[in-house]
Amino acid sequence: MRSWKANYTALLIAETLAIMGFSISIPIIPLFLEADIGITDPVRLKAWVGILTSSSMIAMAVFAPIWGRLADTYSRRAMLLRAMFGGAIVISLMAFVASPWQLLVLRILQGILTGTVAAAIVLAAGITPVAHIAFAMGLLHTGIAVGNSLGPLVGGIISDIFNYRIAFFSTGLVLALAGFIIFTWVDKDDQRKAEGEPTAEPTGGGSPPVAKKLSLIPDIKPIISSPLLITLMFVTLGVHAANGAILPMLPIFLKRLLLETTGEITFVASTTGVVIGVGAAFTALAAVIVGKFSTRLGYWKTLIFCLSAGALLTIPQTFASSVMQLTVLRALSSFFIGGTIPVVNAIIAISSDKNKQGTIYGFNSSMTFVGAALGPMIGSVAAIMNYRGMFIASAVILALSAFGTIKRRKEN
Repeated sequence: MRSWKANYTALLIAETLAIMGFSISIPIIPLFLEADIGITDPVRLKAWVGILTSSSMIAMAVFAPIWGRLADTYSRRAMLLRAMFGGAIVISLMAFVASPWQLLVLRILQGILTGTVAAAIVLAAGITPVAHIAFAMGLLHTGIAVGNSLGPLVGGIISDIFNYRIAFFSTGLVLALAGFIIFTWVDKDDQRKAEGEPTAEPTGGGSPPVAKKLSLIPDIKPIISSPLLITLMFVTLGVHAANGAILPMLPIFLKRLLLETTGEITFVASTTGVVIGVGAAFTALAAVIVGKFSTRLGYWKTLIFCLSAGALLTIPQTFASSVMQLTVLRALSSFFIGGTIPVVNAIIAISSDKNKQGTIYGFNSSMTFVGAALGPMIGSVAAIMNYRGMFIASAVILALSAFGTIKRRKEN
């Protein structure tokens, strides 16, 4: 058996690679639809971007609690392997699609099979001592943010030099590598054994203990009985809805912004990669700082401050007149928004039964995906009226999340 630090290090490296892999191809979907699939009508393009993004998120929202339940009752490591290898296969197949409907089917399958972030968080919570949990969650989200920062840049370069279909293959390759790292360097876990269930017939007399039956139905009692957990899950929903309102439409917005400011629309994918990558880099920085200092500053104070600052710094993006301005503003808002999720996950880790954390994180992951599904819908509606309206929509969502957190804090 390896030490928890060795297992955690392998997990951190693998999850960073997995997120980088997803980020290679996902941001270029709007450009892929336009250039390879041939959807050039702006309204139809916006609609398909929203549908494809939301469909995957909805599928993830439905299946995340089920995978979380299986993680609690069977194996957390196995659930992460399922997400990584399943994603490698499905996203590689996207390179062969010839219509948006084919891509839609694969995006739904992606939502059903993947969800590496939730699986990695559950596994990290299981192998990390309580004394190190806040730092471990912050460092894990740093890895996720680093992957998010590198992936769009790599994907943009691959797409501009080769083509968008090669980007999908690249995602599959990186996800397979991440899965190999988990399979090779993270110890197997047996949650049934961890809970004291028998693995063999007893040698003494008497009847053997009855092992708990494997169930796919998540237990929601620990969640609905805790106002704290409900509040945290709505914060998770709000943060991801705010991000989702902007990111899917960002490539199209940047294309228009480049045309307005330079008169050219070359290297749109690379420009998108830089803007998203810089924002993700600042998210990574925030995760490190918050993970290290939130215990001393106070979880609730940190959460409220980050949500409020993120909302305030998203509003000026509405008036950005150049790519540089937008990049700087996205970086600043991403820093504070990025500080929220490690705090939420750390509070869950220290406030919940360890044997039920898979289910709880599964439902929290569902809120992530519900938010990520609602965000593009909200952003698409706002963008139809005005492309810049999506920034206002994002700021409003963050402000509402901050208000709800403040209200819960006062009631406590």
